[in-house]
Amino acid sequence: MGLFDFLSSRKPASPRPHALTFSLEQAGHVYDGGNVGLEPTTLTIDADTRRVAVIGLNGSGKTTLLKLLDGALAATEGTVTIGAGDETLDPSNKRDLKRVEDLVGKVRREEIPNAYYQAKNIREAIDLPLRKHKVPESERHAIVGNLFAHFDLTGVAHQPASSLDSEKRHLLAIASALSFSPSAIIADEPTKGLDEIGSAHVARALFSYDKQVVFATHDIDLIQRKEYAIDRTLVLDDHKIVFDGTPEEAAAFYTDLIRSKYAATKG
Repeated sequence: MGLFDFLSSRKPASPRPHALTFSLEQAGHVYDGGNVGLEPTTLTIDADTRRVAVIGLNGSGKTTLLKLLDGALAATEGTVTIGAGDETLDPSNKRDLKRVEDLVGKVRREEIPNAYYQAKNIREAIDLPLRKHKVPESERHAIVGNLFAHFDLTGVAHQPASSLDSEKRHLLAIASALSFSPSAIIADEPTKGLDEIGSAHVARALFSYDKQVVFATHDIDLIQRKEYAIDRTLVLDDHKIVFDGTPEEAAAFYTDLIRSKYAATKG
């Protein structure tokens, strides 16, 4: 039995869909002080699209887009909605936002909850929130065991978070986001700072897990790897989506974009 099926067997009050539909309707965000994070954007990522990559230079709007999708930021204009089965959720509504936070797992590079550093070891760190939510002990053991086996954390399960290397922290950040079996993962540069081997290890673990993933990256080679099965790639530039297509097409477009920007600076 998979982790999703295992948690679903507990019959929560609201069904947990297998994937989500994310929609932006002329949605944008301007930060306090007037800095534009994302220009008004219309975008739909339907539940049948399992892997979406977002690429772009630093400051292009990738993080703002992801935070609008996962509810961490509210649109300052336009609307954001998340379709979850028969539900249509508006993250700007506090009640809906709580449901969104339950359905969307957030990964911010290798960032793990601060409370993890207070726990005796990382197994206890993931187990404690489940215990607080009154998940029965046998289920907690199954959840943590399955996640640690998949993300190659079993060998370090009894180590404190502070002792982990960067690769293991990246893996733990993903496992943490998955611990309550969300319907989708929004990941901001989940392999950032890793060497080629570490990046491949984290990417294989993330994309072999049966979960819808929308992620930002600078790794153009990664998005084109056939085994990761990236369905769609968005290219952002100057706070706008400037290309939407296959990973191969997007990589070529992005390469030309960088060349043109470099040529402009030389000129």
